[in-house]
Amino acid sequence: MAPMETRIRNRRDEMPAIVVMLERFGAEHRVPRKILNEINVALDEALNNIISYAYAANERSEILVRLTIRDGRIIVEVEDSGRPFDPLQAPPPDLSAPLKERKVGGLGIHFIKNLMDEVDYARVAGTNRLRLSKKFAAT
Repeated sequence: MAPMETRIRNRRDEMPAIVVMLERFGAEHRVPRKILNEINVALDEALNNIISYAYAANERSEILVRLTIRDGRIIVEVEDSGRPFDPLQAPPPDLSAPLKERKVGGLGIHFIKNLMDEVDYARVAGTNRLRLSKKFAAT
């Protein structure tokens, strides 16, 4: 199946375009709502992290988001040219500590890892490449 992709500027106000693309992709491929919601949360967390931390203040760039279905999986690829960051190396948050004592941050990556079936990262030719994969059966 042909991929669907778009590029957004590294600004939060661009993120709704990704939701629109994901909804269109889900409708075209009859992706169950639960799966779309999980992908949307993971993608929102990934994009927020990229926009918030990958670039210097006022630095402008683009982020590519590509959606594909292959072998019963939805593959989400996110590419950016920001600072290198491998989310797979981030330490897990301490969920056992009382809420008031917990360190701020790390929950977004925790959500991504737990909502997706596979998460892969590579830094290739100055580009961060995050690949999220979720199994699904069309309805």
